[in-house]
Amino acid sequence: MKKSILSAFFFLCICTLLSFSPEQASAASYINTKQVYTYEIMEQDIEELAKAYPDLIQYKVIGKSEYGRNIYAVSLGKGSSVSFINGSHHAREWMSTIVNMYMIDQYANAYKNGTSINGYNVKSILNDSKIWFVPMVNPDGVTLQQFGLKKFPKEDHDDLIKMNAGSTNFSRWKANAKGLDLNRQYDADWKNICCNPGKPYFKNYKGPKPHHAKEVTAVLDFVNEIKPEISVSYHSSGQILYWNFHQKGTQYNRDHALAKQIGRMTGYSLVYPKSNPSGGGFTDWFISHYNRPAFTPEIAPYVQETSPPLSVFPKVWNENKAVGLYVTKEGHKLFMGRYQSVQAAATKKVNNALLKSKALRPYHTTNIKTVSDLNISADFTNLFNDTGKLIKEAEQSVASLTEADKTRLSIYIEEAKTRRTDAARFIDAVNIGNKLLEQKTGLDRLLLQGKLDDTIVMNYNELSSSINKAEKVVSRIYGSEYRKLAGEKYISPSKISRESIIYEVSRYNLLGVIEDEFEQQQYSQLEERFAMLERLEKRSVQIKADGNKKHPGKYPDYPEIEAQLQIWKQNSAEKYKEITNGELSNNVE
Repeated sequence: MKKSILSAFFFLCICTLLSFSPEQASAASYINTKQVYTYEIMEQDIEELAKAYPDLIQYKVIGKSEYGRNIYAVSLGKGSSVSFINGSHHAREWMSTIVNMYMIDQYANAYKNGTSINGYNVKSILNDSKIWFVPMVNPDGVTLQQFGLKKFPKEDHDDLIKMNAGSTNFSRWKANAKGLDLNRQYDADWKNICCNPGKPYFKNYKGPKPHHAKEVTAVLDFVNEIKPEISVSYHSSGQILYWNFHQKGTQYNRDHALAKQIGRMTGYSLVYPKSNPSGGGFTDWFISHYNRPAFTPEIAPYVQETSPPLSVFPKVWNENKAVGLYVTKEGHKLFMGRYQSVQAAATKKVNNALLKSKALRPYHTTNIKTVSDLNISADFTNLFNDTGKLIKEAEQSVASLTEADKTRLSIYIEEAKTRRTDAARFIDAVNIGNKLLEQKTGLDRLLLQGKLDDTIVMNYNELSSSINKAEKVVSRIYGSEYRKLAGEKYISPSKISRESIIYEVSRYNLLGVIEDEFEQQQYSQLEERFAMLERLEKRSVQIKADGNKKHPGKYPDYPEIEAQLQIWKQNSAEKYKEITNGELSNNVE
């Protein structure tokens, strides 16, 4: 008897295990759904989730509320397409924040464990897409509704009570803490919004103008940054689904089909458009601004002007747990439908940039046969500028592609940029080379005047500095044969001009030093200075002789300048003899 009971027990356990699917498993959770869900708890939970799933979850502050509380955005997923879910536009509807946070929590857990939710492959969806959540759009209003006045400055209490129609019970509070209804703040038929009290109030005040509230501005800026394919804005209560705002034709049919599926998933009734619907809501704005699908589920049974009881959350979650996955999957389809044309356009732009860049190469390589070909034609300049514009367009076009496509096409963009850089280096070398020749010609012209002075020395020094810079630029030209031609045209003649006068300039400078030392009565090194002058004179003769052997006629003697230097030297030597009452050493004269 005992044996048969024991066998039956084991049989029952095995049957239970076999019938217990991964979807039915109770996933580990960081979110306590059985407590009043406050702004502070949400902050802690966001941090914990980001630590628990660092490769999957990131968060950032997208703005501040009117009272300085952070408005958080949390991302979940790794893909290129983006969907957007938010909650708690209205203060008393903070159960929608729990829905947002529990989605993040449960989807991340399912991704990690490779489990599905209502048949949706979570890992596949989140690898293709990214969901951005703003779980609490209205942290001030939620805090006021949950805690009353105690978390707000005393000097504002009277105004808050006045906006609450004289009551200190804020459980019905719907607006932000400045009395603006955030879901009547969006610029979508804003002038026609009904039931506006005309002043700050606990509900329905649309404000002095659209997008006046800081919370709304933060959401708008963020949405315009991420440009989601589809959005869901959770509210409570009533178990109904808003989905339409002036759509027509194919857009209406598309959004209607999506709404019907969400209705089937949740059991919520679809709200069909009236002839003159009141706008101002986030969903209204998103539909009209982006022409993309957006939905407002009103979760939980209708509870009039307060927050739904926590006891209904398990039912709410069961109705909505797959909604985020469904809209994200559908959003990815929309993304891919549009993406193919975007991808094709980007590929074309990248190809155009690459072809243009290839057309640059002959202008600075095969077309260059002799030094006379080293020039920048108007065609070359126009092609160079056009290539730069096309590269910039190509870079912009790939920015919205998937990482894989971006990486693939970026290789060709980098090739185009490299080819343009090669052209740019040639252009720089020619421009700098031409300026160098202008400096050389200017120095030569001054030397022909037959007088060495500080102006010539300054021009000589500037030419020397320019030669060094030009050599560096020429060294970066693509192709050794073209570097050689540039050197022959620009560097060599400039160096010859510099060398033809190098020792005259050196002697001029040294005679200036001797003259300064006479004035300062510093005589100890003068004999050594005169000896150096003798050596510089010999080098001057030698370099001209050697230079003219290699480059006949390129190293002139400049007799007037030589005479000028000799007279200056003789005068200085006589002065030295007078001062020392002696003779200069034999090796000086």
